[in-house]
Amino acid sequence: MAFRQIINKVLTRLREETITSNWTGAINDSDDVDDYQKLIGEFVNEAKEVVEDSWNWGVLRSISNVTTEASTSTYTISALDSRSRILQVIDDTNNSQLTQISDAQFYHYTYIGTSSNTTPINYRLNSNTISFFPTPAGVYTIRVHAAQPQSDLTTATETLTVPENLVVLGAYSLALNERGEDGGTISDTAAQRFSNALNDAISQDSNRTVDETTWYAS
Repeated sequence: MAFRQIINKVLTRLREETITSNWTGAINDSDDVDDYQKLIGEFVNEAKEVVEDSWNWGVLRSISNVTTEASTSTYTISALDSRSRILQVIDDTNNSQLTQISDAQFYHYTYIGTSSNTTPINYRLNSNTISFFPTPAGVYTIRVHAAQPQSDLTTATETLTVPENLVVLGAYSLALNERGEDGGTISDTAAQRFSNALNDAISQDSNRTVDETTWYAS
């Protein structure tokens, strides 16, 4: 569902005027969208972030490939950012899974311990860069399986990735709170509906990945 459609669903619930046509460019720069409609757009993005951060949704998962070079330990993965959540890091060349370590461990192993370049067994992540230890001795193909939240929606036709009903319910609840109805029955009911719907959706999505923590010998 497109950004404008989601905003209009929330506006309809609030009995407010909807946006009748697509705006051009970013919503906050448009003269065709009034201030309240822009506020609802902010609530939509806020609710989207809450939904995204609540679970590693299947629709947000992807695999990025890293091809190592000899004597180079750190690589940039453009598809990832500070909100990314790493699920697995697999050395496809050597058929092994790498284990995440803390910054302190990585720096200790790298700068205090003594090791030669060889096959990586650990990794550390810093926003969109990944570092391996030991430093790769050659060319390996590393698969990085991650959940990557979507950037904020800004244009009218941008399509939401996570379930739109959850974002509509979340944004509607935020809008009721903003209007001063945070202590009322309507607001409480909306917040509870959002919470229940989110829990149900997580349960359904988790059933699709129920065996992802079960490992089998090759």
